[in-house]
Amino acid sequence: MPHVKKPGSDCGEEAKLRVRKIIESFQRGYLSFLHRFKVSDQTFLIAVAVIVGVVVGFGAYLYAKMLEYSNDFFWVILPGWIGHHKALAILTPFAGALLLWPLIELFPKDAARDGVPAAMEAVALNDGRMRWSSSLLCMAMSAITLGSGGSAGSEGPIILIGSALASGVGQFLRVSGNRLRVITACGAAAGLASIFNAPIAGVLFALEVVMGEFNVQSFSPIVISSVIATAFSRAFIRNGAAMRVLPYTLFSPWEIAFYALMGAMAGVVSAGLIRAMQASEHFFVRTIRLPGGLKPATGALAVGLIGFFYPQVLGFSYAPITAAIAGKFLFSTLLLLLGLKIVATALTLGSGGSGGVLCPSLFLGAVLGSACGLAFKHFFPHITIHPGGYGVVGMGAVLGAVVQAPMTAIIMIFELTNTYTVILPMMAACIMASLVQQSLLSGSIYSLSLARRGVDISAGREMGILTNLKVKDVMAHHAPVVTESTPYEEIVHRCLSESCNYLYLVDKKNGLEGVISFSDLREFLFEEGLNGLVIAKDLANSNVVTVTPDESLASCLNKFSFIDIEQLPVVENRNGAREIVGVVTRSHLMNAYRQEMVRRAVIRERSFDAVKENPGK
Repeated sequence: MPHVKKPGSDCGEEAKLRVRKIIESFQRGYLSFLHRFKVSDQTFLIAVAVIVGVVVGFGAYLYAKMLEYSNDFFWVILPGWIGHHKALAILTPFAGALLLWPLIELFPKDAARDGVPAAMEAVALNDGRMRWSSSLLCMAMSAITLGSGGSAGSEGPIILIGSALASGVGQFLRVSGNRLRVITACGAAAGLASIFNAPIAGVLFALEVVMGEFNVQSFSPIVISSVIATAFSRAFIRNGAAMRVLPYTLFSPWEIAFYALMGAMAGVVSAGLIRAMQASEHFFVRTIRLPGGLKPATGALAVGLIGFFYPQVLGFSYAPITAAIAGKFLFSTLLLLLGLKIVATALTLGSGGSGGVLCPSLFLGAVLGSACGLAFKHFFPHITIHPGGYGVVGMGAVLGAVVQAPMTAIIMIFELTNTYTVILPMMAACIMASLVQQSLLSGSIYSLSLARRGVDISAGREMGILTNLKVKDVMAHHAPVVTESTPYEEIVHRCLSESCNYLYLVDKKNGLEGVISFSDLREFLFEEGLNGLVIAKDLANSNVVTVTPDESLASCLNKFSFIDIEQLPVVENRNGAREIVGVVTRSHLMNAYRQEMVRRAVIRERSFDAVKENPGK
C-alpha cells in the first residue's frame, strides 16, 4: 500500500527547507561579496565585531530584564501572594533552585557548563565553537538562581551568553579556525563590558583570561565589540559607574605597605574561596546521593538558612558592597560576612546553581578591605584616614587573585567606581594578592576548574595534549643540509628550487654546526661577485635552537614562542656530536594538536553519553 501523506504533514519540513535555502543563499552572497571586493581579514573581523557587539548588547539587555523580573517575582510578587514572612528568606532560594530541576534533567550537559571555563575551553580546544542555544539555557538558569537569592554573580553567565552568541554569529557566517576564536572572545568582552558598563575591563578580560594571549590581530575587533556593547548598555541598561563610592585618596606613602599587607591577606581569602568551592563541588558530585536536579535545591536551602540571619549574603546586589565600603558595618560583622559569603557562594555554585564568582569576589574584597582599614586606623590613626579606601582596593585585590588577572581587576574597579585616586595602592595590592594566591594554588579559579576535568589550558592552548605528545610523533625525518664548503651559488639554488627556508650546516659526522635562513640571504641576492668567495660557513648562524625526538610538544611550543622561526631542527647526541635527524614545524605541531583535540572531544562525548545512560556507575 503506497504511503499517503497527510495534508499539511510536510508543511513544517517545507518551511525548514525554505529557511535553509534563504540562509544558504545569503551565505553564498556574502562570500561572493568578500571575494569580489577582496575584503582583508582585519576589515572582515572588525565588521563582524560590530555585529557581535549589537547582538551581545541586545542579549545583555534581555538578560538584565530577566534578572530584574526574576528578582521582583521571588521577592515582591511571590510574597504578595502567600504573605510576607521572614521565613521566606529560607524558602525563596530553595523554591528557585527547585525550578532548575526540569532544566537540569532536560539539558544535563549544557546545564553543567560553567560560564567562563566553558568559553576558555571553547577557544582553546574547539576553535571557538559553541552552541548559541546554550546562551538561552544559561539566561534562564542564572536568572532563576540569582533572582531567588543565590549567592553568585551575573558576570559569569553573561560571558557564556556573549561567547555563545558570538560563536553562533561566526558559525552562521562560516568563519573557522583562528577567526572564530577571536570572534568568540569578542562575545566574552562584549558581555562583560555590557553588564558592568566597563569596556576596557571587558577587552582585558577577553585577552588576559579567555584567549590567554595578546596580539594585534585580535585586539582591534575585541575593542570594537566591547565599545558597541557598552554603548548599547548605556542606552538601555545602565549609564554611569555601577557603584557609587566616595573619592578616597592615599593619605600617606606609608599606606602602600598597609595596602600590600592587605593584598597578601586577599590572596589567602581568594585561595580559601576556591578551596571552599572545590570542596562543595566534590561533596555534591561525589558524596551526596541525590538526583542531579535536586542538588541545587539542597545547597539553596542551606544558603537560605544563612540568609535568614544575614540577608546581605543573598543575591548579587552591590548594596552590601557599598555599605561595607561606607563603614556601615562593625568590624566583627565584616569578619562574619567574610566567612559566610565564602560558604554561601560555595554552596550555591558547588551544588549546581548557575552564576559567576566576580560579584562574590567583589563582596569579599570589600568586607576584607574595610575590616583591614578599620584595624589600620585603630592602630595607626595618623597614617590611615580613610578605611573605605581599603574596601575599594580590596575588591580589586580579591578579584585579581581569584581570576589571576590583576590588570583586568585594576581597570575593572576603576570603571566600576570611577575612582582613579586608588590606582597606585590598587596596583600594589592586586599584584601581591595574585602572587600569594598563585603560590598557594598555582592557578585561577577557572584554570583549576578545567584542570579537575583533565584540561590544562595555558596561553589559550590545552597544554595537557602538548605535554603528552612527543616531537618524534610529528617530526619530518628529513632535513636539508649543507657542508661548510658549499658555495654560495648552490645554497641559493637549493633554497629556490627546493622551496626550503632553512638549510642546516653539518660537519663530516652530520653534527649540526649552524643554520642558514633564506631571509638572511635576501640582502645578498642582488649582489654580484659572491660566487667562489662566499661559502656556507660564512653565512651560517651558529646560535641554533634545537629540540630532541623525546622532547614534549609543550616544550617545543615554548621554544617557538621565544624565537620568530617556523621550523626547528631535531637532533640526537651520537658519537659526541649533535646529529640532525629531522625537523619539526609549527604546522606539524598545530596539526597534531588539532587531531588530538578532536579525538579527545569524541572520547568526552562518549563518556558523557555513557554516564547519562548509566548514572549510577
